[in-house]
Amino acid sequence: MTNEERLQIFSEIETGCVTDAMVQLGVGRWMNGIYPNRPDQVVFGPAVPVQFDIITDPGKIVDQFQVVDTCNKHDVLVWNVPSAANIIGENIVHFIRNHELNGIVIDGYVRDFNTIGTMNLPTFAKGRAIAPAPRNMRTTRELINVPVSCGGVVVEPGDWIFGDNDGVLVVSGRDIDRVLRQAQLNMAYEKRMENALNNNCSLEELAAVQRSKQLIED
Repeated sequence: MTNEERLQIFSEIETGCVTDAMVQLGVGRWMNGIYPNRPDQVVFGPAVPVQFDIITDPGKIVDQFQVVDTCNKHDVLVWNVPSAANIIGENIVHFIRNHELNGIVIDGYVRDFNTIGTMNLPTFAKGRAIAPAPRNMRTTRELINVPVSCGGVVVEPGDWIFGDNDGVLVVSGRDIDRVLRQAQLNMAYEKRMENALNNNCSLEELAAVQRSKQLIED
């Protein structure tokens, strides 16, 4: 599949169908404790993982705006920020949106929470904090597009992110097409199940639908 085809499927499918596909195929990772700024937000796209740290050499510091500028359209930023203070607010979210990224997922905290919720940019984080992170809690060129821990799992360059109000999942680039093909079969199955239940199906009819579940052939 092309990235455009993958993005189209993600825009039409549910996280539950993808997470079931991950289980069926024995692949994937699930974050803990990372949720959207607003319940209706959905994020999906190729991950750009970035590690933040206390940078002691000022000449190496790359700020948040510069990190955003390294990304491609439809990317999803994934940041590990080892601080109980906030790392982004309204201005940076605005900059991310202007660059047409699909969102940001932070193992860390944000400020301007209510305003960000109106900005139409999926923003996932551990929570909110008014205290600012230290000015040298930043990243460097060497820490952009490297494996990072986010929500208790490792996110690597080339991974794909998919999240909503239930949480965030991670699929590797080598597995993404298999997972999406299986997720499409799962979506069709869920529609059959929904139709049966809406029509007050019997237990025998429900069992027939359950038997219709399909697995992809590798």
